[in-house]
This record gives sequence, structure tokens and C-alpha cells, in this order.
Amino acid sequence: MHPTVGWWTDQSIDWFVRASEASSYHSLLSDRIADLIAPYKSILEFGCGLGYEAENLHKKGLQVKALDDNEKVIELATKRSGLDIFHHADAKQCKDTADVLLCINYGHLDTNDELSGLLSHAAKRLIYVLSRHNGHKTDTREDRTDKVRNLMKESSFNFSESSISLDFDQPLKSLEEAQEFINFTYLGKHTKEYLKYVEKTDDSKYPYVFRNRKELSVFVLNKRR
Repeated sequence: MHPTVGWWTDQSIDWFVRASEASSYHSLLSDRIADLIAPYKSILEFGCGLGYEAENLHKKGLQVKALDDNEKVIELATKRSGLDIFHHADAKQCKDTADVLLCINYGHLDTNDELSGLLSHAAKRLIYVLSRHNGHKTDTREDRTDKVRNLMKESSFNFSESSISLDFDQPLKSLEEAQEFINFTYLGKHTKEYLKYVEKTDDSKYPYVFRNRKELSVFVLNKRR
């Protein structure tokens, strides 16, 4: 979530949709998550955003309910997918449970109370995915993997940790838009250093692309002993 304006602005939605349509990021991530969900069937997702993973998991035959507190992204996810699995709701007020609770870049998970709150919605398993923000090896945003790992270790449940590395390149209309995207995404820090990952393309609509490598940490916490 952008610390000043919130991540989901009209512009950031446009960027995200462009990148999603130009890459296999969501399908590859969904495949990995589906493997981690088995053998369970019902999934509750908090902070689903534009809903690509929830849509893909539903198409795999899983029972999905996806929530986000941003009404616009829920409307767009519903319109794109034609599915009734998306709901505009504050996860903190949610009373639902499912076999698996899925959180992708949702929340901060800083305290035992936060972890307990998430686990109250997971009958069997919590899958927690977060970005390490180090795909370009430039430390301008916090990598919270160690904090989450230590919190998991303090819990009374077994957990596993794995890594996923995926491309999520950003198509762009101009070098000016590239700078705008980088300033927004990386909070205005080291913009010149990130600009070196912008490349020229042969696409007349989007003649530039920001090469964006996503390094993700994936935690799976099982409530069954």
C-alpha cells in the first residue's frame, strides 16, 4: 500500500492491468499457490485487489471467496471475470472462515495478535505471500521476510517457507511515464538507478518496458498438528 495515497489509484490500476495482460505472472503464481492449497478446497482471500489469483484458483475448481476494502478494484475484478466470488469488505470485520486463508501482500503481520487474527479465519492453513522488494537488488523498500519468519517461529504451529521469482514487466508509453511509475512504486528513492531497467521495445503502443523481477517469500502455516 502506498504510504501517502494508497496503492489503488486510477493510474496504478491502469499500470497493474497492463502488466497483468502482458505477462504470465498471475497464472504462474496461481499455479504455485494451488499446489500449496491441496488437499483443501475452500479458500478465503484477504486483500485480493484486482483478483487475478482468486479468479485463476476458482477456474481450477476451488471454492473461493475474495475480499478487498477498495470498492473499485472489486467492481473491476467482478466485471473482468464475470464471477460472483469478489466482495467489497473490510477483512478486519470479516467473520468468515475457510479451509485456507490466502494473503498476498496483505497486512504487515508484525505481532502475535495479528497472526492470531488471521488464523481465526483459517480452519486448516494460512498461506502468506509477501514481496521481498529486492528484485533489482536495490534496498529502497523494506524486506519484511525476517520479521514474518520470526513471528511464525514463535507460533505453536508448524510452518514452511519457500521462494518464488517471477517476471512482472511493466509496459510504458514513454520515458516520462517510466519515471512516474518508478517514483510511485519505489517512493521516489533512487529513481535514476531504477531507470536503467527501462528498455526500448518494438511495440508502438507501449514503446518502453520496465523490467520488473518479483522476489516473493511464501509462508505456509498449518493448524493441524
